Amino acid sequence: MRFLRTLFLLGFCAASATAQTGSDVFARARRLVNDGDAKAGRALVDSALAAAPAGSPAYADALYWRGVLAEEGESARTDLLRVVIEFPLSARASEALLRLAQMEFTRGDRVAAQRHLDRLAREHPDTPSQAAGRYWMGRLLLEDSRPADACAALRDARRLAASGDVELINQIEYYARPCDVIEGDAKARADSITADSVRHAAEDSTRKATADKARAGKGKWSVQLAAYGNREDALALVKKLKKRGVDARVTPDKPWRVRVGHFATRAEAADEAQRFSTKSSKALVVEAEGR
Repeated sequence: MRFLRTLFLLGFCAASATAQTGSDVFARARRLVNDGDAKAGRALVDSALAAAPAGSPAYADALYWRGVLAEEGESARTDLLRVVIEFPLSARASEALLRLAQMEFTRGDRVAAQRHLDRLAREHPDTPSQAAGRYWMGRLLLEDSRPADACAALRDARRLAASGDVELINQIEYYARPCDVIEGDAKARADSITADSVRHAAEDSTRKATADKARAGKGKWSVQLAAYGNREDALALVKKLKKRGVDARVTPDKPWRVRVGHFATRAEAADEAQRFSTKSSKALVVEAEGR
């Protein structure tokens, strides 16, 4: 058991050392390219790629850096796409998608850029690249004249950005400067639309009630709820009904009948009569008085 544990620890240390060595190689290669010795920097990356076992994390790292430091765009695009497709679980996959989006944005292909950023958000939601991805999405949406969506993306970018990433935070804040005004205008428009909707609904309701009342006033049929020998009793029932919002009336002649509505058809009156009928009292459909 002790022998196996020793082997495991030795293997782990070797892997860590290899990863560290690879990182040093790529950092040195990037410095050489930045300092103007691009040929030497790319040669270092090519050597690392040749030495890495095919399909290994080290191979994915080297392929990624060869794409990042490539001399021309098509070669860079090819290597970065290989990382995304062949190594989707690699830590470099999200970074490759971000680099691809930046490349397409720079060359003016916003559709391709958005496709890469959407994939980054969908397939790598918990990676550090998300902050930069949302920042670039915000810039893309600004250029597409979608300011509200752009501000939402920039707000996400600021929330996700690491506190130590000062450069990214400054870029986010630069492009987010108009967002307070944009979001204030959007809220004002939304409030205005809501107010208009409420007003139109109230106007529609008033028009409908007026039309219903006009139709009811011209109808031939009424619903009779009760009949009394004493007019005061009929008036008392009408008073109770009016408190409930029912437009009831007392007929002008004895016996004093309490009626509701003037309906155009008997069927409409029958529907209303059913609403007022109870087990102990049945409302009747009758011809309206004075017709």
